[in-house]
Amino acid sequence: MKIFLDKIWSEKSGFYKFLSASQKPNLSVTKTVEEIIGEVKKNGDAALISYSNKFDKTSFKKSEDLCVSQKEILNSEKFVSKEVREALKIAYSRIESYHKKQLPKDFDFTDKAGVRLGNFWRAIDPVGIYVPGGTASYPSSVLMSAVPAIVAGVKEIVMCAPTSAGKINPAILFAAKICGIKKIYKIGGAQAIAALAYGTKKIEKVNKIVGPGNSYVATAKKILFGEVGIDMIAGPTDVTIIADKNNNPDWIAADALSQLEHGTDSKAFIITDDKNFALKISAAIASLSQKLPRKKIIEQSLKNSAILVIKNLDDAAEIVNFIAPEHLEIATKNPQRFLPKIKNAGAIFLGNYTPEAIGDYIAGPSHTLPTSSSAKFSSGLSVFDFLKRISLISCDKKSFSKLAKATSILAECEGLDAHKLSIEIRK
Repeated sequence: MKIFLDKIWSEKSGFYKFLSASQKPNLSVTKTVEEIIGEVKKNGDAALISYSNKFDKTSFKKSEDLCVSQKEILNSEKFVSKEVREALKIAYSRIESYHKKQLPKDFDFTDKAGVRLGNFWRAIDPVGIYVPGGTASYPSSVLMSAVPAIVAGVKEIVMCAPTSAGKINPAILFAAKICGIKKIYKIGGAQAIAALAYGTKKIEKVNKIVGPGNSYVATAKKILFGEVGIDMIAGPTDVTIIADKNNNPDWIAADALSQLEHGTDSKAFIITDDKNFALKISAAIASLSQKLPRKKIIEQSLKNSAILVIKNLDDAAEIVNFIAPEHLEIATKNPQRFLPKIKNAGAIFLGNYTPEAIGDYIAGPSHTLPTSSSAKFSSGLSVFDFLKRISLISCDKKSFSKLAKATSILAECEGLDAHKLSIEIRK
C-alpha cells in the first residue's frame, strides 16, 4: 500500500494522479460479454447449459438441471447452523424495518384551475436478483436485494446464483427461503444477466435486474440496459477511511482489509493527518493480512490502495467528494462535523464503533451501493429501485378551457399542428 505525503490536496499531488489512474474503467471484457449475450439470446437454455459447464464446473445436460428444486430450498435449513439461521433472520428483520420507512406516499389534489393532479406508486414485477458466488458467496446479498423489493410490493422475484460444481451455498438458499423466493437458477456471470433480460424456455424474462457481481456481470447489465431495467453498473468495491492520529491503527487496518479481501480489484483509501500514524496503519495491514485466509487476494488489492497524509484533516471532505467512495468511514474524535461537507458517498459509517462490516450484514440499509465514483450521481439500492411513479392528470370541461389557449399557443410554437388540433377540436 502506497503512502502519499502530499500535505496539500491538488491536481498536481501524487495521490490525485494515483486516484485518477485507479478510476479508469476496465473495458477488456466487453467483447466476451457481447458474445455471451448473443449466444443466450439465440440459443437460450442450451447456451446456459454450455456456459455453466464451461465456467462453473457443472455437468448439466437438460434445462431442468439449471433449476434449484423446491426440495433443495426446503432442505437448506438442515445444512445451515442455528447461529447463521438466527443471524440471517435478525438481518432480515432489520433490513425490512429500515426499508419500510422509505415507502413513499401517493398524492392527489385539485389545483386552483380545477385540474386534478397527483402521482401514485406501483411495484415493478417481476424482478431478477443476482447473487455473487465467485471467489466467495454472499447470503447477505440475497437479503440486501430481495427485502427492499418485498417491502416495495414486488410479488415475483427470480434469483440467479453461480454454483461450484452444481452446488449453491445452503446459506444462500436459506436466505432465499426466508424471503419467499421460489424461482432460483444455478447460473452466473453475463449469461445469467442475459437470461433474465431476454427470458428462455426455462427462465422467466424480468423487468428489472438488481444485485452486485463481477466485471462480466456489470458489463452485461450495462449492455442490456434498455432491454431491461437495472439498479446500477457496479464496479470493484471500495472504502475510504478518514482517521485522526488518536485512533487505533489495528482497527483502521482491519476495516481496510475487510474491503480488500473481496477481490484483487478492490480498493481502500485512508486519509490521516499524521505520518507516524500512517506508518502504524501500514504495518498493521501487513501484519494482520498474513493471518487471513484471503491474503493472496489482499496482496493484489493493496496495489490499488493508498494512505494519504494531509496537513489539515478538515480538507478530507474535498478529497472524499472527488473519490465518491462506495463506503466512507469517519473515524475521528468528532465525526459529525464532517457530515455537512460530504456530498458524494454511497454510505457513511460514523464513529469508531461503526465499521463498514456492520453495514454489509445487519445495520439495515442495503449494502448494494454505487461504486467507481458513481456516488457522484447515484444512490444505494432502496425501495425506490422497485417502484415506478405514475403521474395522474384529469381535467373537466371547465378546467380544460382554462388551459386550452396556452396549450394551443405552445403547440403552434413547436410546429406540432396535431397537438394544437387535439385542443382546438374540443372547444
